[in-house]
Amino acid sequence: MTAPAAAAAGTAPGAPLRVAVVAALPQTAPPLVEALRALGHEVPVVIGFRRPADWPGHLLGERDLPPGVDLAVPATPERIGGLLRAYGPDAAVSYGYPKRLPLDAVTAPLLGTVNCHPSDLPAYRGPNPVGWAVRNGEREIGVTWHRMDTELDTGAVLARTRIPLDGSAWSFTGVNSRVLDAASAMLPQVLGRLVRGEAGEPQPRHTGGWAGFFGEDYATVDWSAPATHIHTQVRAWNIAGHHPRCEGPIALIDGARWRLRRTTLERPPSGTGRRIACGTGDLWVLAADPAD
Repeated sequence: MTAPAAAAAGTAPGAPLRVAVVAALPQTAPPLVEALRALGHEVPVVIGFRRPADWPGHLLGERDLPPGVDLAVPATPERIGGLLRAYGPDAAVSYGYPKRLPLDAVTAPLLGTVNCHPSDLPAYRGPNPVGWAVRNGEREIGVTWHRMDTELDTGAVLARTRIPLDGSAWSFTGVNSRVLDAASAMLPQVLGRLVRGEAGEPQPRHTGGWAGFFGEDYATVDWSAPATHIHTQVRAWNIAGHHPRCEGPIALIDGARWRLRRTTLERPPSGTGRRIACGTGDLWVLAADPAD
C-alpha cells in the first residue's frame, strides 16, 4: 500500500491504529499490549494459543490482559484470519507464536502483519534463536521486526537492533524481558513504516542457519567434557525453555538422573551447590530436578 492509499484508508501518519496482537504467553502479550496502548493505539484483541497436551507451563489467559482487550483462542491456525477480520485491525504484531500463520491470517489486517524475532535476521531463523546463540557463545543477540510472509522469519525487515547476551541471563523469561524492551522501543518506527506503505529491506539471501529445537545429541551431560562446555549447555537449555519432544540437559549424579537447572564455574559460598570435577576444571551444580 502506498502512503496516499494508507491515508485514504484512515491510517494517516500519526493517527491512532487498531492493532491486534498475536502471542501465546503471559510474558509476551501483556507487555506488547501495554507498549501499543502507551503509543496511543487501540488493541481490540489478542490472538492466543490452545494448550497442547504436553505443555508444562501457563498459557495466556483472559485474566492476564487489561480490561477492554478480548482474548481469542482459535481451534486451528486456519481460523486466525477470520478472527482478525472480525476485529478489523489496521495491523497485527506477532511475538513468539508457536505456529506458522497462514497467508490468510498474515494478510487479514489492512496494513499487514509484522513479527518480532530475537535474532539479527537472517541469522538464527527458527523457534530457538536465543538457545543457539548461547550454545554458540554469542555475547549479543539481534532483535528484528519484519513483515510476515508464508515462510518462517523470511519477510522484509522494518527495524532491527542488538542487545547484550551476558552470562547473567539464565532463563527464557529473563532474556524475553530484554528483547521486549528493545522491541517496544522500535514499535513507533515499525508502525510508521507500515502506515507509509514502506516495503522494508529484503533479507540477505543466505539463510544464516536454522535455529531448531535442541535434540538428543545435546541433551546428555558428559562429565568428561570441559566445565565451560557443560556450563554453557545448561544455560542454553534453560534459556531455550519448553521442548515438545526432548528434555535436557540430563546428568548422571550418584547413579541418579537429574535435569540441571543452574550451574556456576565459580566456587559458591560454603555449603552451597555440589562440586563435580569435569574433564577440564570444576563445575558446581546449584539447582537440579529429578529426571525420572
